[in-house]
Amino acid sequence: MPVEQIALRNYNERLAFDDLLRNTGPRWASVGIDDLLVANLRDGVAGKLSDTTLERLVGDRVERYRRLGNTIVVNGSDEWRTLARALCMSELEALARVAERDEGDFSGKPKHPVLAKAVEVDEVAAGISESEFNILTFEAVIQEKERLTGIGLGGNTKSAATLEKYRQTVYDFEHHRRSKKIATVTLEEGEAWRNAMLEAGKLSRKTIRDKLAAIRAILTWGQEQSRGKLFPATPKGTPFDYLELPVAEVRDSADRTYTLEQARKVLEAARAETARPNFRWIPWLLAHSGMRVGEALQLEKADVSELQGNWFIHIRVGDGRTTKTRKGRKVPIHQALIAEGFIDFVNSRPAGKLFPGTFQDQRIREWLKEGPLQEYSDTPPPNHGFRHLFEDALFGDVNQKAALYIVGRSSGSSADDYGGSDLKLLELAGQMKKVRSLI
Repeated sequence: MPVEQIALRNYNERLAFDDLLRNTGPRWASVGIDDLLVANLRDGVAGKLSDTTLERLVGDRVERYRRLGNTIVVNGSDEWRTLARALCMSELEALARVAERDEGDFSGKPKHPVLAKAVEVDEVAAGISESEFNILTFEAVIQEKERLTGIGLGGNTKSAATLEKYRQTVYDFEHHRRSKKIATVTLEEGEAWRNAMLEAGKLSRKTIRDKLAAIRAILTWGQEQSRGKLFPATPKGTPFDYLELPVAEVRDSADRTYTLEQARKVLEAARAETARPNFRWIPWLLAHSGMRVGEALQLEKADVSELQGNWFIHIRVGDGRTTKTRKGRKVPIHQALIAEGFIDFVNSRPAGKLFPGTFQDQRIREWLKEGPLQEYSDTPPPNHGFRHLFEDALFGDVNQKAALYIVGRSSGSSADDYGGSDLKLLELAGQMKKVRSLI
């Protein structure tokens, strides 16, 4: 990067860090500016300091940008000294803004000609001054992604649930940076948001990592939709491509799986829910098919059919219905469900959805937490709790390809062809008979 752009990056990082500290409490705004530091920085800008003193003053900043690949300067060279002096200027400018902010003035701009010019060049390059992208929002990019994938363009389709999570993440990021404009996103904003979430300690590192990855995905969509014009400085990427993501904790899979005791308590409680079909049957479907909650809630009466004495559930895609893999499949109905009376329930229902209603996923979660699982302090949601337990049950001599198909996981093979012939369905039914009942 040019020296002036590194100086601008340092300036922006310092101000982003200042925002972060002001958000932690009132102490930072009362600290004041170190006059000796200001004097040393002025001497550094003027070239009055030795390389040794410059190293003590801004050497850590030079090293940071060297590690990031922004520069290859070596201590002792003229190039190193040039960058060090520019960083002194950048630090001095940032301190001036901090002093203004202590008085409640957040409107300040860089006054040094080199830094002011770098801001101007950066804004023109980003198209902020007079670009059609100045008014582009995250939501507009998400909607365009939905439109493109709806007509078979724009890459892989995201499920409605995934897009809803993305929108919630966007809301959090917009609230943090106080702007909906996507073209003005910077790496420094991403770093400040990441650090704020990590220091707050309310979210797991995996959750924080997923949030940052979601924003990066949306930035990538916007860059692709604009043909590289959204972030001209990185035409083949976005500012978040350089953002270091936190390392996610490795959790024991057992923590995301119901124990047999928990599963049986839920199923016994569901058995007593004769007046509420979603509470009565969704847990049993999850426990004995491995389907996701969203897949079960989409089921219609017409999705249940018989073939040579074997019953199947067709988990469909299309007409507003989707799955995580964007593919449908026909799952044999487990003998425990048949013995429990699920087929009789289906036959008694009118045409249409088996489990009508809104917010059923949330209501099932609340029912589990307040009912059969109330004595447990930390249990996984049913989507994972039952699904992982059912996948463990598939170790009972079930063919691996059949196991992947039944739970709707892709094997990565070109042989994946959800749907299949009647012969395939009969073979799958034979495999399902090997899976034990949980109760």
